[in-house]
Amino acid sequence: MAPAKKPVGELSRWSVVDTGLRSADENMAVDHALIAALAAGECGPTFRFLHFTDCALLGHHQSPQQELDLEFCAREGVQIQRRLTGGGAIIFDPSHLGWELVCQRSDLPAGDMSLLAREICEAAALGLRSMGIDARFRPRNDIEVDGRKISGTGGIIDGQVVLFQGTVLIDLDIPRMLQVLRVPAEKLDAHAIQSVAERVTSLRTLLGRIPAKDEVKRALLQGFQQYFGWDLQDAPLPATVSTRLEEFLAIVRDPEWLNLQDRPSSEQPLLQAVHRSTGGTLRSSLLWDERGRRIRQITFSGDFFLQPRRALVDLEAALRNSHIDDLPNIVERWYVDTPVDASGLLPQDFVAVVREALACV
Repeated sequence: MAPAKKPVGELSRWSVVDTGLRSADENMAVDHALIAALAAGECGPTFRFLHFTDCALLGHHQSPQQELDLEFCAREGVQIQRRLTGGGAIIFDPSHLGWELVCQRSDLPAGDMSLLAREICEAAALGLRSMGIDARFRPRNDIEVDGRKISGTGGIIDGQVVLFQGTVLIDLDIPRMLQVLRVPAEKLDAHAIQSVAERVTSLRTLLGRIPAKDEVKRALLQGFQQYFGWDLQDAPLPATVSTRLEEFLAIVRDPEWLNLQDRPSSEQPLLQAVHRSTGGTLRSSLLWDERGRRIRQITFSGDFFLQPRRALVDLEAALRNSHIDDLPNIVERWYVDTPVDASGLLPQDFVAVVREALACV
């Protein structure tokens, strides 16, 4: 168990606010309002729990056309909204739990966002471990259990205000998630579902039951209290935040906000390749950002031996949102830093299967 952190600065008392089941529009407007209130000195550090109706939340820099099946979302009533934080698209339904910290920079340990992500994720993982699962921080900003993601996180620093957000997958409907995301229809098969199940998990899968949200909330708060030494007290949403909601609802409901990054899906194709080597058959499947020359997401599969298996997930995480010029160095560093037995599968094989996929563009 990680040692408790001493409270940072003079303010160690945090308000714990549960804003209840809301639409994506409302939840994102509350984020804007909390940041404005904190910046104006109208409220103190806040730990918020979020609950969503069916929605897909884009990362701040993502395009709806590139990330989501917009026809499916419209047909199924899946609301689309944009976060202030970066990262990939997140699928929410009422079974999922969101959590976030909104505070002054001085309320957290010193360091850049990568250090803050590690500290905050360690606290959240500590809390989840109290539920009997081996939750651990995985760079850059995931919480995983045996190589499978249980929580994704992300944050921004806006002036002196920090917003850091995370999720907990209490339950997970993988087929529906793949339908919301922009995955070709021919890929919505048992293999695709199994591939996701090897990389993402839920509390239901790990515990063999669906824990109540209150149980998960208590576990998270316990982790943050133990790790940082904060005094966490239940509180209502500050009145100054509520009075700002209409203003920010108008902003997040404006089509210009949703289409802030309006790029055609053709600029982010799904590419695949198969590479055969003495170490086995290696397949890659990646979302490619043509404009930024970046690997947005990638998965490897195939007929090969690699131990520990979870090491492959670490490589996929390291390559997420990476520039193509950094590909060889990232793979080489993974081989150096990871005690992996690849039985003949070499760094150049991983580089080759990615470049072969890109040759299709």
